[in-house]
Amino acid sequence: MTYQSPDNNPAWQGPPPATQQFTHGLPPAAPLRRKLGIGAIIGIVAGVIVIACCGVTGIVAVVSGGPQPEAKSSPTAAAVAATVPAAAAPTPALMMSAPTATAPAATAAPAPPAPTAPPAPTKLVMPNLKGMNAAVADDKLRKLGFTNIQYGSQDENDTLVLMLANWTVTGQSAKAGSKMLPDDLVVVTCTKQS
Repeated sequence: MTYQSPDNNPAWQGPPPATQQFTHGLPPAAPLRRKLGIGAIIGIVAGVIVIACCGVTGIVAVVSGGPQPEAKSSPTAAAVAATVPAAAAPTPALMMSAPTATAPAATAAPAPPAPTAPPAPTKLVMPNLKGMNAAVADDKLRKLGFTNIQYGSQDENDTLVLMLANWTVTGQSAKAGSKMLPDDLVVVTCTKQS
């Protein structure tokens, strides 16, 4: 098949003009899609973060003007709520039913008890750990209630105490029988040498 060129030359054998459609079974080219700009991407990411943080219900409540989520109660709010008489606030059951009886007279709430001083921490008695396996010594100290235990090595080649079961206690920072607080530092010196 021959096509005529734009200048009406019948011998021209070039491709058909761009205005004609191909019928070679190829699908038409897809329309070009517009890419999102950086501003749109930032807006989408910010929206996703807001939804993840606030939740869908919080956003719906803000947009619709509905009730706001309640804040967590603090000790001060609890104290104020305790001083308000219980009969002053209507209960849902009373609001929905017809008024058939009167509420009893409000009585003054008892005063909250005075804050007491926290009890003095109990002191623990340090056991004798020398000669024990470090893992057994650690278990014993923790069962007694000690919480701040550190292990050190007296060996020149092995300076880091990693697996307590491989070590033997050679010394301790507090004497056996001394009284200590549970969070006082206890340093246990160990060796890998047998």
